[in-house]
Amino acid sequence: MSSKAGPRAEGTDGSDWKHREKVAHQYVVSVKYKKAMQRTLVYHAMLGVSLLVSALVSGINTLHSWQVLWLAAFPSCAIGFRGITKNKSSFMSIYKVCLLACSIPACIWGILATLGFVGHYEFYKISGLVKPAHFFMPASNFVIYFLGGTTFLSHFFSVVCITKLTTAWNVTNRTKKNKGE
Repeated sequence: MSSKAGPRAEGTDGSDWKHREKVAHQYVVSVKYKKAMQRTLVYHAMLGVSLLVSALVSGINTLHSWQVLWLAAFPSCAIGFRGITKNKSSFMSIYKVCLLACSIPACIWGILATLGFVGHYEFYKISGLVKPAHFFMPASNFVIYFLGGTTFLSHFFSVVCITKLTTAWNVTNRTKKNKGE
């Protein structure tokens, strides 16, 4: 091969660079799902901050138990953001467990309770707080259905993205399995 100023190598006109410009599949997958995870984490964080602020303003005893369960997973957003910025599959696995253990069941419980299939268990009874004058619920059930449905889908999509990301990041495990070690 030659330098920029020198003569061109024989048999090429300089247009043969495309075969050398391939990005490894795990990097393409990583970029794609990291961007998607950032969106779902921002959505989770926005909902968490709004629920936390409104609960602090109106009183923590106005929450239902499923709302408290969902808020319990809210700090895991920081772990998820950290996992994305540092490409740490262990952080992403912790975030995935929090989603599967707290967030997704809380969304399902909230939707089913709003539909009337299961009961709304008041948090004040469990925690021994004073009974509130009103509970923290929107006036329209449509709001709960919309927020619950979009939050459930967002968390489900996050679990899928985490699975794809951790698979893409664990290149050493994948190569060992391919070699049969």
